[in-house]
Amino acid sequence: MSFANVLKDLMKEHHVTQSQLASAIGFSQRAVSKWINAQAEPTETAIVSSANYFGVTMDEMLGQSEFPHTLLKSGQKSLLSVEEKVLLTNFRSSSEFGKARIMAYADLIKSQEDN
Repeated sequence: MSFANVLKDLMKEHHVTQSQLASAIGFSQRAVSKWINAQAEPTETAIVSSANYFGVTMDEMLGQSEFPHTLLKSGQKSLLSVEEKVLLTNFRSSSEFGKARIMAYADLIKSQEDN
């Protein structure tokens, strides 16, 4: 599967428009359109940004891995929402101190909701 097909599938699965994706990853809507229509190859930065946005690996983004795209074909949904994937990506890219802060804040929010 090509990058263009993977990107189309992920955008469809997560109900993301070209404009929304472009804005989120810092590229123009025209660039995203060209990638989707296989009229231009994305830069490495664009591929990494897209993978991070959707919470998938580079291999998945480049169509070199079957997950999560086999799920789409069988009609199943991804196990994580876009928000969960973004949160996980941000968590993974944080320092140890940042991760500790994120965990403490999550615990605080959960304890407040439980009350």
